[in-house]
Amino acid sequence: VQDDEVGDGTTSVCVLAGELLRQAAELIEKKMHPQVVIAGYRLARDAALKALRAAATDHSANPEAFRQDLLNIAMTTLSSK
Repeated sequence: VQDDEVGDGTTSVCVLAGELLRQAAELIEKKMHPQVVIAGYRLARDAALKALRAAATDHSANPEAFRQDLLNIAMTTLSSK
């Protein structure tokens, strides 16, 4: 089962969000304007989306592969918390 090996990512997401907030608070305490912090987070978001899109595989034109993708997603979802 996936949760036994790696979990569903809930804790990781909470830790990451907390660290982003902690870093933002540190920067604001150092007198960096909050809009500058937000602009940096938006740049990071855009870079992450670009990397994800580059790594993605589109099976929408292949019904058999697309169906298998959906089944894999469903099995992963149902075997997790």
